[in-house]
Amino acid sequence: MKVFVYPLPLDAVLAREVAKAAKASALSRAELMRQAIAFGLPKVVKALRKSPPRITAVNPLPPKQARALYQQEDDDVLEIGQLMAAQRFEVAD
Repeated sequence: MKVFVYPLPLDAVLAREVAKAAKASALSRAELMRQAIAFGLPKVVKALRKSPPRITAVNPLPPKQARALYQQEDDDVLEIGQLMAAQRFEVAD
């Protein structure tokens, strides 16, 4: 296994917490930090992941406008029914 040395500056509070955790777990500080990174990395990535980019340049409707719009009756129900009726076909046995 190739090893990379990474100097990691810690403030005094975090350094004390790492020392206490290392003592409680009977691990060296370095091993404790490696384990913490291995266990915590997926959670950190999930929590801090950037949201996916927008797939449209159109801004969403403001909530008040959207509610008003979606409460209106669809005005193309008749045309959709006619289109669906025109596309029906019988399956021959």
